Amino acid sequence: MEDPWISKYIPAGCLRTLPVGGNSLPLDPLVLSELQVWKFFTRVHDDIPISACLPPEVQQTFLRLPKLQPFISLWQNRWIQMSLGRIPVVNYFGCIRIYILPHDIDRRSINTRHELMKSISHLISVLDYSPACWDGENNSDYQYDPTPLNINDLPKEKDTSLLAMFNNVPSPDPRLETISDPDIRDAMQCLLDSQIQGLTTKLYPYQGRSAALMLQRELGSGRIVDPRFRSTLDPDGKPWYYDNVSGLVLRQPRYYDGACGGILAEEMGTGKTLICLALILSTKHEPTKAPDPFVAEIPPRMKVPSLLDIAAATVNKHSIPWKPYFEACTAQMGYEYKNCIRALMQPENRALYKLRNTLVEPRRSNRTTPRFVPPREVYLSSVTLIIVPNNLVKQWESEIRKHTTGLHVLVLVEKQEIPSTTALLAYDIVLFSEGRFEMIQRERSNGEGPALDIYCPLEYIRFKRCIIDEGHKLGNRGRGWKNDVMRVLDRLEIAARWVVTGTPSRGLYGIDQMSSETTESLSDETSLNRSLSALRQEREDLQRIGNLTAKYLKVRPWANTKDEAGDIVADWNVYVMHPKQLSKGHNRKDCLKTTLNSLIIRHRLADVSVLLPPVNEKIVLLDGSFQDKLSLNLFSMMIIFNSVQSQRTDMDYFFHERQRKSLVQLVRNLRQASFLGGVFFSTEDIAKSLTTAEEFLEEKKVPMSAEDEDLLKQAIAFGKLAVKNRLKDVSNRFHAMPLYVENFPGGNGKSWSLDDQEANDGPVCTDSGMIHSLQKFLNPCIDAPTSLQLMIESGRLDLQGEAERSQLLAAAEASGATTQATQTSALAGNTLLGDDHHLKPKSGTLAKSTTTAVVIEEDQDAGPVSNVEIAEPLAKTRIISTVSAKLSYLIDSIVKYQDEEQIIVFYDNDNIAYYLAGVLEVLQIQHLIYSSRGLNADRRAQYVATFTHNPKFRVLLMDISQAAFGLDMRSASRIYFISPVLNPQVEAQAIGRARRISQRKPVSVETLVLRDSIEEVILDRRRHMSQAEHSRVKSVLDDCRMYEWILNARIIPMPDDAEEEGEGSGVAQTALLKEPQFVFGRGFGRELHPDEGLVRADASSPQKGKSSVDFGAGVGVGTGAVQEDTRPPRVPFKIASNKLKRPHSPSPASTPVVLGNPLPDGEAEVTERPAKRSARVAFAA
Repeated sequence: MEDPWISKYIPAGCLRTLPVGGNSLPLDPLVLSELQVWKFFTRVHDDIPISACLPPEVQQTFLRLPKLQPFISLWQNRWIQMSLGRIPVVNYFGCIRIYILPHDIDRRSINTRHELMKSISHLISVLDYSPACWDGENNSDYQYDPTPLNINDLPKEKDTSLLAMFNNVPSPDPRLETISDPDIRDAMQCLLDSQIQGLTTKLYPYQGRSAALMLQRELGSGRIVDPRFRSTLDPDGKPWYYDNVSGLVLRQPRYYDGACGGILAEEMGTGKTLICLALILSTKHEPTKAPDPFVAEIPPRMKVPSLLDIAAATVNKHSIPWKPYFEACTAQMGYEYKNCIRALMQPENRALYKLRNTLVEPRRSNRTTPRFVPPREVYLSSVTLIIVPNNLVKQWESEIRKHTTGLHVLVLVEKQEIPSTTALLAYDIVLFSEGRFEMIQRERSNGEGPALDIYCPLEYIRFKRCIIDEGHKLGNRGRGWKNDVMRVLDRLEIAARWVVTGTPSRGLYGIDQMSSETTESLSDETSLNRSLSALRQEREDLQRIGNLTAKYLKVRPWANTKDEAGDIVADWNVYVMHPKQLSKGHNRKDCLKTTLNSLIIRHRLADVSVLLPPVNEKIVLLDGSFQDKLSLNLFSMMIIFNSVQSQRTDMDYFFHERQRKSLVQLVRNLRQASFLGGVFFSTEDIAKSLTTAEEFLEEKKVPMSAEDEDLLKQAIAFGKLAVKNRLKDVSNRFHAMPLYVENFPGGNGKSWSLDDQEANDGPVCTDSGMIHSLQKFLNPCIDAPTSLQLMIESGRLDLQGEAERSQLLAAAEASGATTQATQTSALAGNTLLGDDHHLKPKSGTLAKSTTTAVVIEEDQDAGPVSNVEIAEPLAKTRIISTVSAKLSYLIDSIVKYQDEEQIIVFYDNDNIAYYLAGVLEVLQIQHLIYSSRGLNADRRAQYVATFTHNPKFRVLLMDISQAAFGLDMRSASRIYFISPVLNPQVEAQAIGRARRISQRKPVSVETLVLRDSIEEVILDRRRHMSQAEHSRVKSVLDDCRMYEWILNARIIPMPDDAEEEGEGSGVAQTALLKEPQFVFGRGFGRELHPDEGLVRADASSPQKGKSSVDFGAGVGVGTGAVQEDTRPPRVPFKIASNKLKRPHSPSPASTPVVLGNPLPDGEAEVTERPAKRSARVAFAA
């Protein structure tokens, strides 16, 4: 290798040939004797000694080998060199050594055609890299890849899936010793020690590590080796680098600047918002610098500046953090520098740079002159831009108030105007709602024409960082698609970019697929299907992460574009995807692992799980009441009637491909029937379908199998039972969930009942709405037995009941008429889909129902035992049962635990929330409904704040679709899922609302499942589905097994003891409460303003210590449960012996001072200088 003609080549590997000297490659034995040493193939003008050259006949023989043909052009164009030797005997397999000319050495005179690059890629893939083969040993094992420079760079076989790599990203371990800048090193140490000026909450150690690593990525990321290149060793032990996709080979590594930013992907509930705030505070006074290749400068002046202005401009030009110096002088020595501060904040003294696109080469054209685009003046700043979903703005405001002091924050939502550039520079944080930020792009929209050139102050600021909460949405869609947020961000100058999300993509959640035992138990076909499904899901996840990496984070080389000079485009999908996911994919797992480790900041679950509260999950399998089973069987009956009579063909069949919309509605109603099934199907609907089925069976015009005939007979027998059921008819006519009340006031509640039956001192069938009206009507008589008795005897109570019932029935009939008009009659067997045509909660309806509960004073008791004697006829009135097993269970559970724990109930249909809320109102249990309908973002934020800070509200009913948006409801410690959630990721997100790092109680989770319903099938399928299947299955109908269960619906046996009509039969058809609930007590029936007891989203109960967070939008001070840091604050500098020094331990004798609120025109509010005192401050360069 010492010869100059070969030293510039890289010894790579060997090509094995056919046996030499035999029939395949006949050579003269005398020639073979010359091949005991390595000799080189020679070209014209090669400067190779004669003694080192192959004999011409040998060279020509080998050049004719088919195995060498793809690479002859490489050799002819001097891209490679070849040598042959060490052939001791005849019929010995020959080895041709291959030497590759790297692209970073002597390439000026070498042909660089694209076809040759492809040939190099092919050559690298077929070489044998074993040292033994290089030494001429023919019987060595084949080594398919070069020897890696670092064996740890390659992913282990068990970690090759994307999910496994994500779960095994190394936990943050910031290394201070690798940071040369003392300022960065000191700031990282402050984060690790939780000694950050302005942070009122002590960080957990893992939070400090994450924040410190984020700071290191921002300010000390350094350079990284291009991840496309594999670092390997040649046979001589020297490193070389190759990219098997592009065909590039290098002797020296190619470097890129490390990513300034990344993805903060800590687990749900571990305090990602607090980590971000700690990062912001740690660099609050550190201004940005002009990016390479630009240079900071000062705007031209109209007149000669003063010496003070020159000094201030120089400080800003060099991005010197001057604020800590003045704060230290004020706090420790009492000196004020009013004039200096004013000069430093003057707009004419602020530093800027002129932005030009220096990386793009202008296209040369003889026809048109390139349009000159004047440079844009961008000001350096220390402003952090934060973009959050609309419903999380209030939560971010609350977190800022709760955990920080001294931050100047501007909040921009809805259509609020963006202040001028000068005004924006005075803030520490500019907090945008996602909707307001998108509006910036929409204002530029010009239909089909070019975008309008509208002035935006944000485009003239270099932001210190941009943080996008729940930013995984930016990775959706294809590579060429950008949403409005990304289009605006592309025009902004940002030093560091961050995405905050627990799951960067839908599939990056949970453990990697299934256990080996489960996999082995599957059939080959099922395993193959799951493998393909996993590949499809991983492809989507890879594409989303690639979009985030290239389009938002701007990480090179993935963000390279064709217009940029000096580099080539790197297609993320081609490098990281498997050939089964993309035909051109190269499955570069090493490349993927390197990129993920350089971007993602997260602790492994084992490192943080001990800090999260334990979760006790339980599946509650409930036996349905008679009415529950009746409701489920009605749907099965309709499916059987339709299937048999349609012969499972044509468009009148439920499961015909063109009836998909009808089938979706049927399944949605079927799932609701597990909670509120009585409202579906009127007696007339049942009777009509039953008559049609009986005629079909009697006429037998269409042949059917014995199995179908038996199914039809079972369904008809059940239909005859259902059509006569009085309680079912009542539920449908009133669109209500009946419940039974014992000891009704006056002994006979016929006028207040739904079934209009004489009670005769027995239980009365009514509903929550009627009971609530009864409470309000009798509220004045709660402790006046004489007045109550007079009301009963005079008949006023009965008249009021009849009026309430008539009003309820009229409303039900009005809503029912509208819905029945939309029911289809084109399906076989006169079968219907079922529908709950209750007065659906519209805009404001749910909001009103959430706060009509009475605010009871602390010394009041809602039960019958109270400091006020309740009238005897009311003291014993109790709710004893409901028609729904789930509703009865929830009532028992909520009443049992509400005194000690706050409760969240997740539902998947607004009607369910409506019925449950009605019962909670009757029981005077304070509750809120967090729904996707009828509530704007501000109202939802207000509900979260109320539930968190007002202990009188014990229950939150939440739409499951709203549970995946980073909400913090740590005050709750008990969760109920009214029905099982098919996707475990959605369920985990919902549980994560309460399972937070600040949660002090174990979190109890119960999922209610009705026996013999589709919910059992959902639960079973969820346990056995792979992660990829969960991501693919969007609804019950997308899974073949659940689909088949609905398709093959059967009638479940009905209990015999509750079928007979008569006294007490109604109660027997319901689910009894374990603890009957009293109806009357002090405060029952009172009705206050809907906003009574609500807490403003920007205010809460007072907390210890004053918060000096200043919000530019005029928001008040908010508080919350804060883990307050009582240690003395760490000051940025110590002043001793007329010098400024950085402290390395907390100083108890000093307190940081906030310079004041951001004011327009760059003015600063400061106190007067003490009389007759002066000092000199030396700025560190």
